Formats: sequence, C-alpha cells, structure tokens
Amino acid sequence: MIFRKILIIAVGAGALAGGQAAGKSYGPEYYRSPVGFAITLAGNIGEIRSDHFHTGMDIKALQGVGSPVYAVADGYISRVGVSPTGYGHVLYVTHPNGETSVYGHLDRFAPRIARWVRERQYAKRSFRVDLYPEKGMFPVRQGEPIAYLGNTGSSGGPHLHFEIRDPQGRPRNLVAEGVFKVADRVSPTISRILLYETDSANGAPYRTLRQSVAVRTLPDGTAVPEDSVLYLGRKGYLAYETIDYKDGKSNTMGVYAIEQRVDGSPNFSFAIDRLDFATNAYVNTFVDYPENHKARRTSVLRAYVSPHNRLAVYGQSRRSGDGTISVEDSASRRIETTVTDDAGNRTVLKFRIERGTALCAEVPQGDPVPWWEGRTFRLPDATVAIPGGALYESMHLSACRDTVCGIPVVRIGSADVPLQKAATIGIGAAGLPESLRPKALLVSVAADGKPTNMGGRWDAVSGLVTASVKRLGSFAVAVDTLAPVIRAVYGSGVRIPAGKTLRWRVTDDLSGIVRYTLTVDGRWELLAWDPKSRTMEHAPTRGETPAKHAVVLTVRDAKGNTKTFKSTYIW
Repeated sequence: MIFRKILIIAVGAGALAGGQAAGKSYGPEYYRSPVGFAITLAGNIGEIRSDHFHTGMDIKALQGVGSPVYAVADGYISRVGVSPTGYGHVLYVTHPNGETSVYGHLDRFAPRIARWVRERQYAKRSFRVDLYPEKGMFPVRQGEPIAYLGNTGSSGGPHLHFEIRDPQGRPRNLVAEGVFKVADRVSPTISRILLYETDSANGAPYRTLRQSVAVRTLPDGTAVPEDSVLYLGRKGYLAYETIDYKDGKSNTMGVYAIEQRVDGSPNFSFAIDRLDFATNAYVNTFVDYPENHKARRTSVLRAYVSPHNRLAVYGQSRRSGDGTISVEDSASRRIETTVTDDAGNRTVLKFRIERGTALCAEVPQGDPVPWWEGRTFRLPDATVAIPGGALYESMHLSACRDTVCGIPVVRIGSADVPLQKAATIGIGAAGLPESLRPKALLVSVAADGKPTNMGGRWDAVSGLVTASVKRLGSFAVAVDTLAPVIRAVYGSGVRIPAGKTLRWRVTDDLSGIVRYTLTVDGRWELLAWDPKSRTMEHAPTRGETPAKHAVVLTVRDAKGNTKTFKSTYIW
C-alpha cells in the first residue's frame, strides 16, 4: 500500500533514530511458516498486556494441540526451556543470519530433543529447566518438525507463540514487515478521545481529565467524534481508546502506529517495528494506565511521551515535542490523528481543540516527588521507600494509615500508579505472636477488601513485615497458616489405564506453591505442574506386567506450609 510506505518513512524514520531497527531485515525469502496451515492470529506483537507489550505472534491452533511445529530456517537449537509459567515448553533456534526464532507454549518437543531434556530434568531433579545445548548437538533444517503445538506455561488457550529476534535480541514485527501474510482488510477502531488538562503545583505536574468523547469508526476508515470541537484551558495532551481486528475474527489486536498532527505538523508518533525486553515494562507509561486498567477489550494509548520513558518506538515526538498541545495563544488547533494496523489499514480522526474556560481543578495532596529522586515516607510503625527512577513522571504522593472494608492498611498513592522499579513497604504487626512471624506476608487490598499476595517476610531487625511492590495502593499484613490442598483424580489402589497419567488438582490459600516433589517407590520422579489449571501430572514408566507402586506427593507453599499425599496405584 502507498500509505504503508509513507508511514514507514514518516514514522519509522524516527524509530530508526531511536535505535529500533538496524541491519538487513530477512523476509519470506528466508523464513517459512512455523506451522503447516494458514496463519490465523490470536494476538500480535505490540498488543498491550499486563506490564508488558506482547512480543510475538500468537498463531491459533487450527489443527489442534499436537500439530507439528517446523523450523522456519536452517540453524541449531540454542536454548530449551520448560516452565510452569511464561512460555512453558519453549525452543530457541539460532540461524546463520544471527537471528533467533522462538517457539513457545509447546505441548512437547521432537523425540530426540525430548529425550535429552528429560535426562537433564532427572539429573537436576527439577521440572523447570533452562538449558543451553552445545551448538552442534541439535542442528535443524528448514521445514524440519522440531516440536508440537500446545498450551503450556502462561497460555490462555492452545496456540503457538512465535517470534523472530534480531541479532540484538529484539522481537521483530513480522506482519508489518511482510514476513508473514495474515488476512486483514479491517481498519483499526477508535472508540474514544480523552483530553487531559495539565498543570503543576509545588514543582510537580498533575493532570485532569477534561473531556471524554465517544468516537464512531466507519467501515471506510473514517472516525467520527461525537463532538468535533474539544476545549482546553491552557495546555494538555490526548489519549485514544483503540483496538484492531483481523478479517472475520473476534480476537483483539494491538495497533501498529499512531501519528498525531497539530495544524498539519507532526506532534506525536510511534510505530511498533522492534521491541526491547530491557524497556518492555515502560508499556505502563505508554498507555493511559488508569483508563487502560478499566478498559476490557480495548487499549487506551497516550499521545504523550512522559519524562521517564525509555521506549524506542517514538518517531518525531522525540525530537519535536512530547505530544503536548497548547492553546495559550487562543488559536484553534486542527488535530488529525491516523491509527494504522500492521497490515497497513488506517483510520483517520479529525477534530479541533479550542481555548475554553480555565479548570478549577483540585490540586493533588501530598509531597511533590520528582521521578528521578527517591523518597521514603515514614509512619508510626511503617515505612514506604520509593527509589529514584521508580515513577514514570513526577507527582504528588502521600502515605497514611487507613482502613479498607474494616482492614487496617497503609495507603500510599493509589493502585493506578505503576512503578518501573520496585518500592519497599514495611508494616509493623504489633501483637503478632512469635510463632506466626514466619507465616507473615504483605497483601495489597482492593477497594472491595479483596487481598492479593505481595510476598515478603518478617524482618527481625526492623520488626516490620516487608515486601517489594511494583505499584502503589493499600497494603496490609496477613498470615498464611493453611497448607496447600491436594485432590487426587484417581482413588488409592486404582489401576491406572494404559495411556493415562497420574493427576492431582492442587490449590493454595494465599502465598502460592513454590515447591513440589513426587516419589514413586522411594525414587524421585518427574512431575509436571500447570498453575493455570492447578494440575500436577506424572506419566508413569510402565513395566511388562502391572505392579503396585507407592506414590508420595509433597507440596509446599511460600510460607512453609506443607501437605503430603500418600497412596498406592497399579500400572
């Protein structure tokens, strides 16, 4: 598409200057598909996830779990991982061009790889392994089956998570670069404009949502706002609620690029060509965090670059401004915003911003905290230490004792404030018996009183229960004295049918499962753990004739509470 080429020049040039892309981009002449069927996406690179950008293509399992996964080019297997979370069963193939292809959430590996991984798991006595085979151990040819599609790790359903990382380890946007074709003639949807007024008090900035305007996106890629004129008192910035889809699919996708022009001149832009794992968490300032947290299937993206933002996805805005729009000269501003997806489809939104009455906004309470400086708040029997560089922008913060649904808490800022670096919170627990101190931890407390485990421990020196947190909010001390619960699928003494596995459903009350061990007839055995289904599973080694076996499963949570299950089975 002509526009696609123009966009790469206008937006991508800034991304190149920011260190996004370098060197030759290898395309379909070098790489084949990792699957044997048409690629249909469940997710794309740049899609907004919790605390990170999604870094690959999620390819739907159109032929089901167990369908072959192929090496996309010649190379060698350089890394193999097995984990209950993250990518689950994952393979990394390094290619002669210096790039690496990644295949995640696999059901299982090809037999020769699987045998070696199993040997290493038994040698380490661990289900979770991160292995780096020698370069010549597992050479692969393009089109060779190397694994089978699955649903392991932190997967929300059967699919293949696939990436190609450049020599610097940055995932490439393979659809935008034309490496793989995906049916897509659907323009991105813009559903809302948010206009923020900005000001400062005591040296720290603050913002106020001035207007939230609904937008209707037409099939031809034209976006029509409910109000065509918005009003600012002095200056501010915009955010857009937007999402993308592929042809005939309900799965939501992230948009590829946004370019915002003010009176015909570039004011803000980004394009997702490469992502960098070192800066991936800056997604929390890329989005409008409070509004994005409330959105269900859409993403709310800021047309603004905050002071503490190291992302290299921005174009002209890095050089010509941060996306701020001013009407202090009382002139009307013409806004034209173009949202583009990775197939080159675009949606154009036009409106005006004029000077309106000044807002009588309430100035935030608390101390002004520059984002680059650390700050420690001290309360009676509690401390909150925020390191320099934790905040994404300077703000007013205060800490206090409070109650939420009758629960005594320490409140610092709000849960709508994410952190780039972890803060340390310490809360005293007067009257906590010495016997319970090893069981103590911190929880965040939601507005409805629901606690979420933050981890941590009793510190004998300070007398506080301390934990590290990556967002602010309300926190309290809790204790976990309950052992995990184990429920066996098969009753004791049962004969396990051929082809079936031993399975247990395992749950924990609060602190989370951290260790699990299975022995059969006194010998350590491999046990797979899938937290999302709360299932532990063992594939027994069968002899020529069925025999009775003594099985012992021991599970421990983060606070040392332990549960042991003993039984006998026949296989």
